[in-house]
Amino acid sequence: MAKNTQAVSNEEIIAAILQHSTIKEAAAAVGITPRSIYDRMEDRAFRSEYMSAKDDIIRGAVFNINRRLSEAVDTVAEIMQDKNNNPAVRLQAAQTLMKNAAAFSDRLTKDEYNSRAENKGLFDIEW
Repeated sequence: MAKNTQAVSNEEIIAAILQHSTIKEAAAAVGITPRSIYDRMEDRAFRSEYMSAKDDIIRGAVFNINRRLSEAVDTVAEIMQDKNNNPAVRLQAAQTLMKNAAAFSDRLTKDEYNSRAENKGLFDIEW
């Protein structure tokens, strides 16, 4: 039997949504119906809390990746430079570095442009 929907806090529902693959699983985890979650999602304050929690998780993952980026680049560079590795493996490592260097360079250029535009009060551009 489902719990009284009001007895389940926004925080409990949000945590369940973020921990489970489907709304159905999240609802079962907190003892309410999926419809109750969909109804809660129609509330602007709830959606705002949910998006903030989701953004926090994504932000944490991005920071974690960024902390490990230098190590990843060093590892690929070692593979590329190791003369004992198969030439095809070394070439693939070199291509990986070049491809990602180009992507990061593009991203940096866009971020710098947007930062300058923001400082001048201009609108962000879409890339």
